[in-house]
Amino acid sequence: MKKIRNIKDLEYEKLKLRVKQLELEKQMDRSWKGLRNNFSMNNLPAQKPSVASFNFKTGNALLNGAMNYGANFLSHRIGMIAGRTVENAAGQILNKLSQKINSLVSKRKRLQKS
Repeated sequence: MKKIRNIKDLEYEKLKLRVKQLELEKQMDRSWKGLRNNFSMNNLPAQKPSVASFNFKTGNALLNGAMNYGANFLSHRIGMIAGRTVENAAGQILNKLSQKINSLVSKRKRLQKS
C-alpha cells in the first residue's frame, strides 16, 4: 500500500474502500439470496433426503431447514455417544474375559507342572 501524502489521496483511498465495501455487501447479499432459495419450499421435493433424514413441514422454509439440521445434528451426536458407550462396555467385557482366560491358562500350567 502506498503512502497517503495529502487529503486528495486520502479521499481517493476512502472512495476505493467504499467501493470495495459495496462490492462485498452485494456479494454477501447474493449468497444470502442463494441460501434462502436453497431453503425455499419449492426446492424441498428436489432435495433427496438421506435414509436417516428428518423431514419437518412447517410454514416457514427457514424453520424447516433449521429443524432438519438440528435433528440430524442431535441424532449424529447421540449416535456418537452411544457408540462410545458400547465401545467402552465391550472393552471392559473383553478385559475381564482376557483376565479369566489368563487365569485359566496359568492354573492349567500350574497343574501340568505338579
